[in-house]
Order: sequence, then C-alpha cells, then structure tokens
Amino acid sequence: MERRNFCKGLPGMALGLGGLAASRKPLLAQVTGPDSTQVAEIYQLQAAFHLAKSTQNIDLLMSLWDPNGSLTIPGDPNSPYVGFDRLRAYLLSTGSFTHLRFSLVPSFKIQIDVHGDEAFFYEECHDVSNFDLPTRFIAADSFLAGYLRKIGGKWVFSNMFGGASSPLSVDHYYFP
Repeated sequence: MERRNFCKGLPGMALGLGGLAASRKPLLAQVTGPDSTQVAEIYQLQAAFHLAKSTQNIDLLMSLWDPNGSLTIPGDPNSPYVGFDRLRAYLLSTGSFTHLRFSLVPSFKIQIDVHGDEAFFYEECHDVSNFDLPTRFIAADSFLAGYLRKIGGKWVFSNMFGGASSPLSVDHYYFP
C-alpha cells in the first residue's frame, strides 16, 4: 500500500476504532476462567526469569526460586542442583551469566496448567549472543519445565528440569 492510499483509509480506521471504544461490551482477555489470575502471575514469573537472564541479575533470578527447589539437567553428572546455594552456583556458571545474552521465548509454546498452589510449566528459551551487534547469533536453545509452587502468595520455580531444545520445532516439546 502506498502512503497516500494509507492516509485515505485513516478516517475509516478511526471510525472503526471509535466504535470499539464506544462498545458497551468489554473486550475480554485471552486467558479467562477461575485460574486466569494464577496464569497471569505465572507469566510474570516467566518474564522476570528472562529479564534476570538478559540483565545478568542473579539476585532477581534467585528470588524466583523456591529456597528448597531443584533443577535437573539430564546428562549433567552434578545434577540435580538442590537448594538455594547449589542452584545459584550452577546458574552463575551458565552461558547467560558467563556471556551477555538476550533471552527470547516463543510464547506460543508456553504451557501452564494450574492445580491449586502447584502448576506444571513449560517454556523454551533462545539466547542471542552479541545481540547489540550485526554479528548476533543464536547461542543456545533450551527448555525449562516442571513444577511451580505458590509460596507466601508468590509463584516460584520448584522442581524443574532443563536441557537442549534442539532442533528447533514449532510443534515438538522437549519435556516430558
């Protein structure tokens, strides 16, 4: 579409948007139902996880874990990492903390299944190295999956599993 034709369509778009705004029926969120608040809180947990990785903020990252939580990495002879101190030491040794990376998530692959104060969670993460340079590249593809717990009104990672999510796929899940 040419710019001059685009501008001709603006009055119609404005009328359409005005009609939406004036509608008496409220627009609903995509996540509805009795667990929608819990799911929204888990999405906030997931977003904070990737912010912590991207900014190398280990204190923020550790605030998202159950102090007695565990992380199992298949094939890692030191795994599982159980408890705050072991989790912290392991996470500080990962690529996100040894190299500056930008952590991206395909949101359509996130799975959340809430059952009271526990939830199953699955996500994939694709870390971009040199993200602020033309030489940027995908440095790692991984998944994080397992069980979250709500402790003191806050969702935290509890009994988690992680590993490679390679080859990339739009419909393959790497856990369980």
